[in-house]
Amino acid sequence: MDLVVLAILLSIAFSAAQGATPKCCVETTKKFPLEVLLKVTKYDVQTGQGVCAIDALVLHTKYKRYCAAPKLERLLKKILSKSRNGLRNGSAV
Repeated sequence: MDLVVLAILLSIAFSAAQGATPKCCVETTKKFPLEVLLKVTKYDVQTGQGVCAIDALVLHTKYKRYCAAPKLERLLKKILSKSRNGLRNGSAV
């Protein structure tokens, strides 16, 4: 009986560990079309010092996720700030 309980607990622990596996970028792209960058709603910074192996920007659009080189962050901040300012002023971007 104890062996069955142990097997169930190990199975639950293994399933929980698999569900917590992060989605890491394994490679990045240095260039993106402007139309893709304009569709970015938010981005996250992935560092190679955590569970993921490389530094990257994880770009999120409505339906897709892209892995970009960290050097794009400065350009992306400008694009996002302009699009947010445009939306605040009532004009579409």
